Amino acid sequence: MKKWKGLLFGIVYGLVARGIIALDADGSYIQTGGLMTISFLFFVPLTIGLITAYYNDTITSSSKILGLSMPLFAIMGTIGISVIFGYEGIICAFMALPIFAVMALLGGYIGVNIFHRSKDTKNDKLYISLFVMLPFLMAPLENYFGLTDKVFSEETTITIVASETEVWKNITRVKKISKQENHLSLFQVMGFPRPIQAELDTVAIGGIRKAIFDRGLFFTETINEVVPNKILRFSIKADPASTPPEALDEHVMVGGKYFDILEGKYEIEKKNNGTLVLHLTSQFRLSTSFNFYSGYWGKLIMRDIQKNILNIIKARSERLSKH
Repeated sequence: MKKWKGLLFGIVYGLVARGIIALDADGSYIQTGGLMTISFLFFVPLTIGLITAYYNDTITSSSKILGLSMPLFAIMGTIGISVIFGYEGIICAFMALPIFAVMALLGGYIGVNIFHRSKDTKNDKLYISLFVMLPFLMAPLENYFGLTDKVFSEETTITIVASETEVWKNITRVKKISKQENHLSLFQVMGFPRPIQAELDTVAIGGIRKAIFDRGLFFTETINEVVPNKILRFSIKADPASTPPEALDEHVMVGGKYFDILEGKYEIEKKNNGTLVLHLTSQFRLSTSFNFYSGYWGKLIMRDIQKNILNIIKARSERLSKH
């Protein structure tokens, strides 16, 4: 049991810290700002790595590699238990894992190379206690300053050998997408619902386009700009209250506190060689304390979603042009 004491302490601390910091989301008097904070995403895994390494009794001068690797197992255990018991969604687990791993390794390095070398056990435990309390001391401060809103833009393009008319048809109204057409991609592996179809009442400014996704998710899109066979721009509105809980994790709920998709734009560009380049641009909002990190994931996911849609439009347009 002593061999795994550090691992056990690390996992228990991670789960307890998650539970306490998450209380704010339930309206508790403990105003921590919730899980979408630097306190949770950066300092909790740092402390997990530190205490896992420090309390790992098997560490010797020849087993530092084991001491440095054990924090990774503690992180996987913490995230795995949270996902299995439904406290965390797969999407958020994917997004948190890289930074959790880096911070846990840093904490493990500190635990092995600083505290394990020290002979001052009393002061070591005092410093470790400060690390343990750090996320809970910082979280209320983050909550006081609130979240930071930032709007991002992501553009994806694809070359299509088809007429502008055929491409335009597949942009304005997307017929039901079969599972064979919808190739498995990163955003679906992470748990995002797959697109099913898009319905448009009229191709004109003010027209309403309804984008329907798997698991009951849908967006209401209002047409703001139309240039036939060239540009289709629309604002996007999602109602979090009408989105089934199983469709998206609360931390990535479209139209929610942390994430929203604001606008989409298709633009057809005609090349001299007769081919077309279809541009799909989206604007989305992120509201976190770490937009520098969440923004990277947001752009990656939006790029993947848009690439999937463009591939479907390309295949359909080129198939129709051959007939």
